[in-house]
Amino acid sequence: MLTDAAIVAALRAARPLSYSVTQIDAADGVMTMLISQAGSQAHLRIALPSTRAPQWWLHAPAEDAEDWVGQLLTWIDEEVDTDGLGESRARTMIDGVSHVVAESYGWRLADPVEHARLSALAGPLGWRDADEPALPVAVPAVRELVVDGEHFRISVEGAAHQVTWLTGPNAGYGYSGMLAGTSGMSPESIEAVIAVAMGDDERLRRDIRAFLAEIDPATGFLREVD
Repeated sequence: MLTDAAIVAALRAARPLSYSVTQIDAADGVMTMLISQAGSQAHLRIALPSTRAPQWWLHAPAEDAEDWVGQLLTWIDEEVDTDGLGESRARTMIDGVSHVVAESYGWRLADPVEHARLSALAGPLGWRDADEPALPVAVPAVRELVVDGEHFRISVEGAAHQVTWLTGPNAGYGYSGMLAGTSGMSPESIEAVIAVAMGDDERLRRDIRAFLAEIDPATGFLREVD
């Protein structure tokens, strides 16, 4: 059965040939791991199926957890073999730990021009087998997120999203946003991009904290600009 727990167990049981994968854990639909090869290391975070975010490493629908992990390891193997743990790859700091950044085409390159080129080629769902249709992406219409003890409801409709502060002093207060650059995109592509954004809790928390930082504690609304 393709559950987060089954995937974690399958990865822990796997034995890649050219590198090792250790420190495997999962929380809130995100699996973390440490990849090591020839003295180099890289932490990696990827969204599990429960988040309904696009699974870029899948070139075809996975039959079970072992097949899902096998396709993930093939994806990792290709990245490691192309200097995936080296300085050519962009990294981000998460809780004081350096992580390589996963993208639809693989791991983000430090070269912004090449990153943009590969992102455009791979598209929001990544590369798939030519004979396989793009994997369905189901975007949760409504979800909740806790940020610094405050509860928020995040709802999506088309390319728009609404963040509502559930525990704030003013009922229904929050902010909204719109996915830019959707002109000419198919509904499926828009849905895929929104799914990635909805599954990116770190980005959502960052945006929500920025919103909270602008709140006037006396009113519970955004501070007025003089």
